[in-house]
Amino acid sequence: MAGDAPMDQRAPADAFALVGNETRAEILRVLGEEPWAGLSFSELRSRVDPDLDSGQFNYHLQQLVGQFVRHTDDGYEMRPAGVTLYRTIRAGTFSRTATVEPFEAGFDCYFCGSTVEASYEDGIFHLRCPGCEHVYSHTMAPPSAVEGVAREELLARIDQYNRHTMLAFARGVCPVCVHGVDREFIPGESAWSEGAERFDLFVRHTCGYCGNRHFMSVGLALLYRPLVVCFFHGRGLDVTSAPHWELEFAMTDRDVTVRSRDPWEVALETTCDGDRLELVVDETLGLVEQRVVSDVE
Repeated sequence: MAGDAPMDQRAPADAFALVGNETRAEILRVLGEEPWAGLSFSELRSRVDPDLDSGQFNYHLQQLVGQFVRHTDDGYEMRPAGVTLYRTIRAGTFSRTATVEPFEAGFDCYFCGSTVEASYEDGIFHLRCPGCEHVYSHTMAPPSAVEGVAREELLARIDQYNRHTMLAFARGVCPVCVHGVDREFIPGESAWSEGAERFDLFVRHTCGYCGNRHFMSVGLALLYRPLVVCFFHGRGLDVTSAPHWELEFAMTDRDVTVRSRDPWEVALETTCDGDRLELVVDETLGLVEQRVVSDVE
């Protein structure tokens, strides 16, 4: 069974020490460009540093074999850990910084009406209202997300990246370590985000393995439920592609009603094109009730 898989535990300091050398870092860079191709010793050495003594090069290469690199009949290639490390470094997570000055994000704040602004600094993409300081997005992203990209494309990238994260959490999987997560309803004031007190409650997802946590409105937690997608799609709105911060039912809890707290029963009732969608979920976000009511306006 997968749960019985043996664990080979290595000290993180030992793993990172292996790449704290210019030659080893270059080996990983070269192999990372085509991680599964397989390069012979001579081809790899010629791409890394043909002037380096063969014995010295072999010493550094063998330091990586086992942890980040493997030797096969086709030559040397990356192990999954090496691919992950290469891509993280390539994204600039550890080695570069970038800044994007605030610019208009294309929608108005649902709480005060001011134009919401987007910015990027210190590895964080912010979507914030300058009027009431409500935070719509606080997203960790590497410099590669913002380098050389137009503002409209940057917003689209962050929207899709956030959706990837939210969908994983909503389906019970940590998007970082791929461990199972726990979920629970919490009062809005218990969430860390600026402006969270404007919500009655959030859905908090917690990974007990790596400590990753994510807070979602009820609307966001239910965004990819089939009935939600079909309801809006049938009325001309694709909620899977429209920027999620432009969906009021997902960015506020005005359409949310707490019917019971012990046990939890929470209702999402939202309208589109004169029709109303009603969903009721329990503490596990399991569906209790669902229906569509036509011509409610």
